[in-house]
Amino acid sequence: MVRNKVIFAVLSFFLSRCLLAQSIVDQVLRQAANDTRLSALEQQLSYYKSNSFKSPALRELELRIRGNNFDSSPDNYALRFGILNPKERVANNLFDIAKKGYLLKTKKYLLNEILSEKYRGLINNYDLVTTLSLLVEEKRQIKAFELAQKGVLAFNDWIKLDQTLLELELKQADFESLIHTKNNELLINDSLFLNLDWHKFKLISLDEVKNTIALHSTKSFFLEVDLATEKLRLDQLKLDIDYAKSWNIGFLQAGYDTKGGDPLKNQMDYRIGITIPLFNEDKPKLRREELNLMGTASELKRLEEVNALIDLQRMKEFNDLVLRYEMLKLKEKELSNLAALGVDGIDGFLALSKYIISVKKSLHKTYVSTLLLYIEILEKKGILGAEPYLNYLSKELNSFIFN
Repeated sequence: MVRNKVIFAVLSFFLSRCLLAQSIVDQVLRQAANDTRLSALEQQLSYYKSNSFKSPALRELELRIRGNNFDSSPDNYALRFGILNPKERVANNLFDIAKKGYLLKTKKYLLNEILSEKYRGLINNYDLVTTLSLLVEEKRQIKAFELAQKGVLAFNDWIKLDQTLLELELKQADFESLIHTKNNELLINDSLFLNLDWHKFKLISLDEVKNTIALHSTKSFFLEVDLATEKLRLDQLKLDIDYAKSWNIGFLQAGYDTKGGDPLKNQMDYRIGITIPLFNEDKPKLRREELNLMGTASELKRLEEVNALIDLQRMKEFNDLVLRYEMLKLKEKELSNLAALGVDGIDGFLALSKYIISVKKSLHKTYVSTLLLYIEILEKKGILGAEPYLNYLSKELNSFIFN
């Protein structure tokens, strides 16, 4: 019974450490919602929710009063209704709907970009911490070898070991300082990393990275292109508004003349004005705007082609990194088997130890490069900021929510 309680306590301790590491990574990602770049967009969206942007039916309303001369009382009153071009009303309503959609997409674009920055910050921290742990591991192996050879080491051999240990101590100190500096550069609160143990965190494996990439690689969607397309549509709707505004279609007027006599209908009159659109002083300006839109459409087409080409290059780079990682993994296993057989002499031990650590560092750097590229691919496709929000560094792609 006591033994079971001890086992349960130990398992609970390690599970709590894993969950703590998981929650800290999620906490770093949740910081994205507090980024000041999103504040302006939130204010605009809030304004859209609390205000109406529907166009009125009338362009203007005039009260007209006429008198025969300055000495006489007014003898004619008229109320003129300037009619809004129905096309302007429709275009304006469409524009405001599209503008709100554009703001939402811009928010998603920014959130996606900010999350990518957070991911890169986490990966860079993982890189530094893991590189530091490799230095510590190398130092531990040399110390263990030194202790095992205690009493039989020649002075020259002791010098070699001690010099190597000193160099590793200095590298370790440099890396500890570098970790602190990098965290400050990335504007990530150092306190978040005090309890973050990357060895406890269930980091996504290469196979899981490959599966996630495969799931999204067939989608020819790029968030940058989507946002630019929406902006072009918004500009086109704005031009439609300008075209409609340039034609004042006319007016309706109801009048009352005090000298019209009886009955009352003889005192009432009406007027209708219709503008014939033969001349338009805004036409040159509107043509220039239309020409600019044609240029923007061409640039958008080019942007689509460039994004598709860069995506192919990213996928090739990703596949090359995967092959490199798998090759280094095989080499690591081969050297591990060789080390298990034992090595004679100080020079042989140091050479093999240095070789093994070199391969491990290359393996680690390759995986870090793979993770950075993996996040970049997901960012460009708008996956990072898409709901449900997932932690794309976690083994199970755990979900998280913003506060």
